[in-house]
Amino acid sequence: MHASLEFHDSEVRSTDAQADTLRIIFSAAFVRVAPDQVGYAQSVEIQCLGAHWNARLADCMGRLSGGRLLVGDSVLSSLALPYASTGPVRLELQFSNGAQLQVHAQSLVCGFTGDPKFVESFAC
Repeated sequence: MHASLEFHDSEVRSTDAQADTLRIIFSAAFVRVAPDQVGYAQSVEIQCLGAHWNARLADCMGRLSGGRLLVGDSVLSSLALPYASTGPVRLELQFSNGAQLQVHAQSLVCGFTGDPKFVESFAC
């Protein structure tokens, strides 16, 4: 299956750190599975290894209003799933609550943490 994580409209459940590894766990990752098919997956996680960041992690949760990954001269607004960087990266996430997270990492991996289950909408 070909899928890509799009930062905007994704929702972050939590961010946590152990030493220099930062984990960003999504409660509803906005995922494109085909050019005209989008939905949400609950089993997506980003790990930033060899990382340092500039925000209070307790504030970095909730809906994302935007984000991008800078890899060398490339700027990515979405990530193929799974994704693994081949070198240093900078991840920038803007949260709807006003928090901004900027992470500098030696490497980044992103993927599904379990069996991906997609839903078109979480609206009730």
